[in-house]
Amino acid sequence: MAKKLMVNITWHMHQPFYWNEKKGVFDFPWVRFHATKDYLFMAKLVEKFPSLRVTFNFAPCLLRQFQLYLEGEEDLVMKLAKKKASAISEEDKKLIKEKFFIVSSPRTYEKWPRFAELKEKPWESFTSQDLLDLQVLYQLIWFDPLWREENPVGRELWERGRNYREEDKEKIWKATEEIFKDIFACYRRLLEKRQIEISFSPLYHPILPLLINTDVAREANPSTILPHRFSFPEDAREQINKGKDFSQDIWGSDIMGMWPSEGAVSEEAIYLAIQEGVKWLATGEEILFRSLGKKKETAWQELYLPHVWAKDGKEIAVFFRDTGLSDLIGFSYQHFPPQEAVKDFMNHLRAIREALPEDKPYLVNIILDGENAWEYYVDNGLPFITSLYQTLSESEEFVTTTPLEYLGNFSHLPQISRIVPGSWICGNLNTWIGHPEKNWAWEELRRVRELWDREKEYLSKGERERIQDLIYQAEGSDWFWWLGDDNPSSQKESFRQHFLYLIHSVLRALAKGEKECIKEKF
Repeated sequence: MAKKLMVNITWHMHQPFYWNEKKGVFDFPWVRFHATKDYLFMAKLVEKFPSLRVTFNFAPCLLRQFQLYLEGEEDLVMKLAKKKASAISEEDKKLIKEKFFIVSSPRTYEKWPRFAELKEKPWESFTSQDLLDLQVLYQLIWFDPLWREENPVGRELWERGRNYREEDKEKIWKATEEIFKDIFACYRRLLEKRQIEISFSPLYHPILPLLINTDVAREANPSTILPHRFSFPEDAREQINKGKDFSQDIWGSDIMGMWPSEGAVSEEAIYLAIQEGVKWLATGEEILFRSLGKKKETAWQELYLPHVWAKDGKEIAVFFRDTGLSDLIGFSYQHFPPQEAVKDFMNHLRAIREALPEDKPYLVNIILDGENAWEYYVDNGLPFITSLYQTLSESEEFVTTTPLEYLGNFSHLPQISRIVPGSWICGNLNTWIGHPEKNWAWEELRRVRELWDREKEYLSKGERERIQDLIYQAEGSDWFWWLGDDNPSSQKESFRQHFLYLIHSVLRALAKGEKECIKEKF
């Protein structure tokens, strides 16, 4: 039996870059909504347990959007909510009807009965008060329970539940601005106390192995249907370099660890990370067992040790995500009573501890999305997370740590000579390539990227930087994620249109006709 089993919890915070330069607005509200519901909330919960150690991974493009909101930029939903309900146009009413009922979990309607009532009410019967209540409620449902409990304004607005006034909107906007400011302040406090480690993802959250060479997808899954080759390893390097630099500027400290977008790795991508000064990264357990050429049933202990991969005399530590435990939190425990979920989780940890020998510094890595799961939980996960943190903090069997803290204490780690390409999802890359719609996006991206290579020398430095940034945005993973039939969403076409906006913007900047390279259809 292992003595005290170490546990690393890494919460990954990410939203794609929604800013639309042409319109001067964020096309989607999800950065703001998760800021008021999750990002500050998650930091405050850690702050309540001083002995706890947690890792937070922030995509740099998310942090940049925090800054833009603090600079006064707005999303489309925010602009619609600010309009006076009694004087709103029919066109804007249609947009409100389309956009103000997008929620993921039925728990939202259970918690907010007036919102559920408005959802069922015939639109043609809406009064100005109904519209005003919807404008306010669709913002309030995206605030975390701590804000509703601890903030007098939040408590009063929640308890009232209906019959809102125009002046209530100003209270929401003021609270939103304060939360964005507090996000930076709270995480910096936790960093100063060394209670958390912050890691980063590449700048606009691209799938690094596919930027280097899309043909790699067939190594991960030989049946993958490939588009024409997209191969720009220099873009992958810059996405790492710029992401790391931006993150360090934000947090004011060295950032040594990286969660490659979606845990997607290849040896070429890892070597680029090493060259850019990354000391550790993480990926899925599927990559470990495929790389070792072993089955989990016989080599499961390997999962609980980071492995060192080296090339040209340089090395990096690779941590592997426990799929089962991470997915229990991400997808299963929302269906459990909170205390039962924590008890079950601790029993799983206990079984691992009892099965491991004492001879090595074993570590369990729990790595998952830190924002999207909680709307499916009771009270945004507050009872579950609080109980989990308290149980871990008081445990005599387990101790929480972070990757950098772990590496500072343990240096003699197993070597791994080969790392196969893939991601945390099924160990392959098919979530982002292979389907005709996904391949369509790669074809359009390749055409403008090759055009950019031919034209960039004729542009000024400022023009080059702007266009290159648009291309980096278009390389983001999310535009490919939502295409195809594996991740159905009512917003799929909106995501596709944002991707096309980026492609069109590059063409306009290069003074090329938009139809020259672009196929609007799949």
